[in-house]
Amino acid sequence: MQDETPTSPRIAIRRSWWGRYVLRALALLAGTACTPALAGMLQGTALIAAPVSESATAGTGSADALHLPGSWEGKLPGADGTVHWHLDLLPEQRYRLRRTYEDKPAPNRFDEIGRWARAADTPRLDLYVEGEKRVQFLVEADGSLRKLDTAGKPIASRLNDRLMRLPQAALIEPRLNVRGLFIYMADAAVITLCADGSRMPVAMEGDFRALQAAYMKARPPLGKALLASVEGRIAIRPSMEESLPPLDTLVVERFISLSSQGSCERATGNHPLRGTDWKLVRLGEAPVAVSAGQAEPHLVFASDALQVSGSGGCNRITGGFTLEGDRVHLGPLAGTMMACANGMQQEQRFLESLNHVERYRMSVQQLELLDGSGAVLARFEAAAPR
Repeated sequence: MQDETPTSPRIAIRRSWWGRYVLRALALLAGTACTPALAGMLQGTALIAAPVSESATAGTGSADALHLPGSWEGKLPGADGTVHWHLDLLPEQRYRLRRTYEDKPAPNRFDEIGRWARAADTPRLDLYVEGEKRVQFLVEADGSLRKLDTAGKPIASRLNDRLMRLPQAALIEPRLNVRGLFIYMADAAVITLCADGSRMPVAMEGDFRALQAAYMKARPPLGKALLASVEGRIAIRPSMEESLPPLDTLVVERFISLSSQGSCERATGNHPLRGTDWKLVRLGEAPVAVSAGQAEPHLVFASDALQVSGSGGCNRITGGFTLEGDRVHLGPLAGTMMACANGMQQEQRFLESLNHVERYRMSVQQLELLDGSGAVLARFEAAAPR
């Protein structure tokens, strides 16, 4: 019979921007019946979220050019004139793009948001909007972005094809039509945007009252999200928690519709770091084996709280994490202490690998955790929701 020793939680309570208190549980290991898989393995781990390390991309020559957040600008030829491009690349593989068509009457400025991905082992950068690939760039050694044609090849032209990096990030406040999963509860509103998966508060200004009234009229179950469509702007607003910096906030400029039937369905290749169930498929060069009746090793970075959870295949894993620019700090982590008939050695290697992670890399449906030299310690694939 398997024994499970419960963890002894230490709870920290802080004021959240919801205007309520939320719990952040940092569980500490308890007891002395600790299996080898957990003893000394579940320690805080720092992850540096660089797209690819220099040693890991010999031959690509440009992976370390993306220190995020960053902004790029340039004037590129369009079908009927010059287009001024402004591109912001953000952590968690999100982007903002503004294209201004010169010498054209207003409206001649168009904004969009979405997700970017690095093609595995190449310096190519792909931009997606809700899973649909929009444009491709080549990341050059000098940090510039070279626009590619629709086939992903360099454009044969003497005209400019580069966006140059600005000395400092100059993030735009995009104005655009927005679809997202909206929740109004306890006098606070939050939306998860379909285009890039980001979650942010909704300002109680502009046409917010119309959105609020539609949500209240629908009378959804407590905490249920409804699909909202609005015209709005993503702007910086002060956080309701004094200890936190200002936050990206959706300002509703015109309410369009609210539905209980729709959802944000992400297409293949458009999976964010947070909110995705990452299934472990390889440890180093070895494929991961899962026996019948055994849990699949996986990790989930929560989209609505600074908490990571998962399984080593036998024992559950949980803990906190923080995001700061391109850095992610994981831990302290804790877990159950069960002894399983199969998979204990694999679980031990998985947990041990977390102590050596320094970078992560994402492309298409994959998440890779790398050590300081750029070697892949663990590879994950996006799984179906549990």
